[in-house]
Amino acid sequence: MIGINRLRLQLPLVALVVGMTLAFGAPGVASAAEGDGCPEIAGSDADCGVLTVPENRNNPASRTIDIPYAVIPASVQPATGTPVIALAPGLGESAESLGRHLSRDLGFGTHRDIVVLEQRGGQASTPNLDCPGVTRTWVDAFTSTDDSLKAEGTAVGLELGDCLAEFAESGGDANGYTIAQTAADVIDLRNTLQIPAWTLFGSGWSSKVMSAVAAYDAAGSDAVLLDSLSPAAADLKGEAYAALTASLTELSTRSGDEGTDYAKTVAELAAGFDDDPFTGPVTNPFTGKQRFVELDGSDFVSLVQQLLTDPAVTSTLPLLFDRLEDGDSGALAPYVVLGADALGSVDWGQYLVSTCLDQKANWSPDPVAPEAAAPAEGEEPVVPVDPPLLVTYSLADAACAQAGIAAAGTELRVAPSFTQPTLVLAGSNDPISSAASAQAAAASIPGSQFVSFTGAGHRVVDTSACAAKTAAAWLDKPGDDVTAVCDHDDAITPIVTASSLHETSRAASVVRAVDDLNWFELLVPLIFLGFCALWLVGWIITIIVRGIQRERLGLLIASGISPVTGLVFGAVAVLGMQSAMSAQPALALVGVPSYFPYLGILLAVGLFALIVVWKLGSRGAALLASAGVLVWLGMLAWFAWIVLVPS
Repeated sequence: MIGINRLRLQLPLVALVVGMTLAFGAPGVASAAEGDGCPEIAGSDADCGVLTVPENRNNPASRTIDIPYAVIPASVQPATGTPVIALAPGLGESAESLGRHLSRDLGFGTHRDIVVLEQRGGQASTPNLDCPGVTRTWVDAFTSTDDSLKAEGTAVGLELGDCLAEFAESGGDANGYTIAQTAADVIDLRNTLQIPAWTLFGSGWSSKVMSAVAAYDAAGSDAVLLDSLSPAAADLKGEAYAALTASLTELSTRSGDEGTDYAKTVAELAAGFDDDPFTGPVTNPFTGKQRFVELDGSDFVSLVQQLLTDPAVTSTLPLLFDRLEDGDSGALAPYVVLGADALGSVDWGQYLVSTCLDQKANWSPDPVAPEAAAPAEGEEPVVPVDPPLLVTYSLADAACAQAGIAAAGTELRVAPSFTQPTLVLAGSNDPISSAASAQAAAASIPGSQFVSFTGAGHRVVDTSACAAKTAAAWLDKPGDDVTAVCDHDDAITPIVTASSLHETSRAASVVRAVDDLNWFELLVPLIFLGFCALWLVGWIITIIVRGIQRERLGLLIASGISPVTGLVFGAVAVLGMQSAMSAQPALALVGVPSYFPYLGILLAVGLFALIVVWKLGSRGAALLASAGVLVWLGMLAWFAWIVLVPS
């Protein structure tokens, strides 16, 4: 296992001076453009603008670039605290919805304005590092097993080289897309907005940026909040392998079964996928078109790492592993969809350029199989098998080498030193940046507090309500002790067991369609429930009218069995799923409540009750019964496919 570097945050003075010189060697005049309107998702009260800065402050001839920002006012006015500045947590991600999320969802903006700055080179900036060819080959690498990882990474690198050549021809300087330059953007924004001081919030990749800002702009940064801290000097690749193993080990302990070793299980399953890759349809997150994908062992391990970032999804993984060990590869299908979502949230051109410049130089080599011991006399030699790889890092290695992107100076990749009040949050189940590494880094920040949350994954404030509450409490009074604000175990979600549900992998698509308001995929149940509702209304009106006319109602009352049972079926299904998912938010990935198959009885009763409608004898009743048969058969077929047919 790759060791985790213990990080030193105290730097020699000369290193800090060099870092500041490189960051601000050719200072540019930052300017705020006239408000050009905010994205709807930012909220109607947001104030937006564009920050204009040099593309590369180290190059006096550099052109300028435009980077959007948004200011979300405190919900309680006037604001009593300094503003909080944030960037999107992940390199290559958009901050479009971040401000609203921090301000309202997490409560950071109750007494403080929230300022959000997009990343230089991202989709929202002008110009950007969007490289369609890179995106296409990157997706191909994750969805095809035709070539080796090195060959796939080389193909990505060829596209990246072509993209950067075009970028340079248009006057661009890709060497400006570093952590230090991004930190300078944050400082320029503070000066542009004439904010004397603000609080820095960094999560994941952006924790590197905010650590640099804290060092370079100490007078303008009054406090620092770091979530899933990833220090600039970290061996991100080696740490990711170690963190993944630690996360799987914690999950093994939580399972309660002595001898369980999910790290070993995942490795064995990966070997199986190398021999027999997973195949299935998935929607390309960039084109919106469906395609068949193939996933080998390294793809599977990389997917597992991504899944472990969410505690709710993590609780379903033991059952997934069991099903995969039993040969049910189809159980992986809804998880592959989640992986595609994560893949589609990143601008891979920007990600690779910045990674090659700033982070790759600190990476350790890919893990390899240990040398096999010499065989005993008469025994066949054991051929070592290399372990599965984390695809993102291996692809980036090959792509950076092929594109010929030279690493930025080493002084831009060392951990900055700062002394402001600092809170560091970490999740014990973080499979990307381990809590142990974050704690070691926090120990080197004078006067910092470190708080770990059991069961929480990456980006702790999004996976633990207690973490968000702790952060908000600390923002109210930076420097106060917040280690006992709430229960640090709140992120632990009980592990889903086979005995507690009816296993099916298709329910996830229904829940997803509801979340996405995809009415086409819900057409059958919507027609069914709409038909039942209209029928029930008409039936009640008819009962009332006939009752007033003192007609016999026996058969007419019985004719209402079908719509009533249909609506009862719908209500029980919807409320039952909502109730189950309130306790197990990711339940639909592996199944539905155990009683769901019996809901088919209600559908069967409703279908047979249509006989009563036929017996009413009128032409209208016959048409209603005929339509009812079609609607009920359609619903029965849909229900059987989603719930009853093994998947």
